[in-house]
Amino acid sequence: MTGLVVTGYASLDYPVGLAGQVGGDQTTLIEHRDANAWPRIGGCPAYMALAVSERNGSVAPVTWIGSGTESDHFILTLHNAGVNTDGIDRLPSPRAPTAILAYQKDGTCACLFDPVFAGDEELTQSQQALIASASHVCISVGPPHLTRDILASRNPEARLYWVVKNDARCFTPEICAEISGAADVVFCNSSERVLIGDVASETLIVETRGPDGILLERGGEAETLAVEPLPVRDTTGAGDTLAGGFVAAEMAGHADPLAAAQAGLQATMKLLEERLERQIS
Repeated sequence: MTGLVVTGYASLDYPVGLAGQVGGDQTTLIEHRDANAWPRIGGCPAYMALAVSERNGSVAPVTWIGSGTESDHFILTLHNAGVNTDGIDRLPSPRAPTAILAYQKDGTCACLFDPVFAGDEELTQSQQALIASASHVCISVGPPHLTRDILASRNPEARLYWVVKNDARCFTPEICAEISGAADVVFCNSSERVLIGDVASETLIVETRGPDGILLERGGEAETLAVEPLPVRDTTGAGDTLAGGFVAAEMAGHADPLAAAQAGLQATMKLLEERLERQIS
C-alpha cells in the first residue's frame, strides 16, 4: 500500500472524571462519564489512523484485538472512519485489551490496563505484507517480541516514524538504540526524550512540552511551535493524534516540518476541544 502502516497495541478505553482521588478501601464518586466514549477505541494505532483518515490519507493499523463484541466495536469504528482494517488480527478471546482511565481531581490519571494476550501476538502474513508495501511505517508501543520482525518487514525506502513510550518492557535500551538509528521522525514528550539514542543528522525529533509548546529539533537546530493550553482533563491520545496529523501532512506533500507539526497540532486541538465541550470541570 502507498500510505501509512502504524503498529502497536489496541485498547478499549473507559474514561471517567472523578470527584476526588482514588484510595484504598474507600469510594470515590464519578462526576463525569461521557456516554459517547464508553467504551472509546484507543491505543496509538487507532488514534493515528483516525487522524490520518480524517485528512484523506491511506492508513492501516497493525494491531491485535479479541473476538468479542467490544472488539467488533473497535474494528467497526475504524472501518466507518475510512481506515483500512486488514491489518487487525483477531485472537480467540472474548476479552479485548482494555484500559480504565480515572482522571482524578488533582489532574493525574490512574490507569488500569488489561493487556489480555500477554505475548500471544504473532505477525501474520497479511500484516507482514502491509508493512512491506507501506511507503510510511510507524512503530508505537506494542508486543516487544515483534518489534525487530516489524523493522525487518518494512521496505528500507519507507519513511520510518517512532512514537516513543516510557515502557521498559517494550522499548529496551537495545531496541531504542536500533529504532533511533533508523527513524526519520521521532515523537516524544519531555520525560520520554531520554529514551532516544543516537540519531542521524537528518532525523527530526518532535518533542511535546505541554504548555511550553512543541520543540522541533534536527541536526542541532531547533524551533518551537507555540500552543494554547486547554483545561481538558482527558488528554489520552493527544500525542498520538499529533503524530497522526503530522504524518498525514507529510504524506500530502508538506515537506516543511513546522507546517506538518501545525497540521498535527490542529488535529490535536480538534480532539481536545470536542472533549472540553462534554467535560464537567
